Amino acid sequence: MAADSSVGLVAIMTPQPGKLDRLMEQATSIVRTTEPGAIRYQFHVEVKGAERGDSVVTIEQYEDQAAWDSHCQGEATQFMSKAMTDEGILAKPPAVTFIKHIAGWANR
Repeated sequence: MAADSSVGLVAIMTPQPGKLDRLMEQATSIVRTTEPGAIRYQFHVEVKGAERGDSVVTIEQYEDQAAWDSHCQGEATQFMSKAMTDEGILAKPPAVTFIKHIAGWANR
């Protein structure tokens, strides 16, 4: 089995009270862009039963470290980071966990 050089991560973003809709607007505005080396770039809103939660979760995967580095320096990422800082959208820094796929499927 070949070594997997992809970079995957899950990040949980918790907005300031009243800023969830703005965070979701920002996510929606940048996710429409494409990036070389990006395999998966998805935003999800937390749910609690039938109610919307108070966090946004992103699941990302890149072909390799170079693609991840490019994403971090990319225009869309810089735009969102600046907006979050300038507007005080986040209550705390995102909780980021890097992951490696070990089993399962994404689509059948």
